[in-house]
Amino acid sequence: MYAIVDIETTGSPAKGNGITDIAIVLHDGEQIEGKYETLVNPNVPIPQFVAQLTGITDKMVAAAPQFEQVAPHIVEHLEGRIFVAHNAGFDFPYLHYFLKRAGFELNPKVLCTLNLSRLAFPNLAKHGLETLCQELNISNPSRHRAAGDALATTHLLDMILKNGGTRLIESMVYSPELLPSTR
Repeated sequence: MYAIVDIETTGSPAKGNGITDIAIVLHDGEQIEGKYETLVNPNVPIPQFVAQLTGITDKMVAAAPQFEQVAPHIVEHLEGRIFVAHNAGFDFPYLHYFLKRAGFELNPKVLCTLNLSRLAFPNLAKHGLETLCQELNISNPSRHRAAGDALATTHLLDMILKNGGTRLIESMVYSPELLPSTR
């Protein structure tokens, strides 16, 4: 039902930059049913401030697969599912750009947990993933890494689902053409 995605990148916009890390957590609406994660060689240098933030270095991704090599696996995990990300307005257009360059067209329904959390937890002043993890006691020992952030986002979605948020979630799912382009 859901594919919860997080990517780490060398910067923005997508054109002239690259993906360094991707994780996808598959969730059936009740529990996690699978995971996919990989480092990706972005074919561009990783800026120092990005390396400090994520811990991902040029050396770590030097032997990692190119995006074109992992694109079929990514599509396989996303097909037929709702694409979920914390700040989907960044993750989906960025990933869509690289999938299209690799020859894949993917237009799933999209759910942004950043926007969803604003409705689900209106009493919180901030809704960034790190703040939500602190406020809601969601563990994320791998902050700013795709696997850690995707799993934390999954726990956030799961928390909302288990507390009667299904209708709220259904009202927040939208078509990707409503998202900005990252070109």
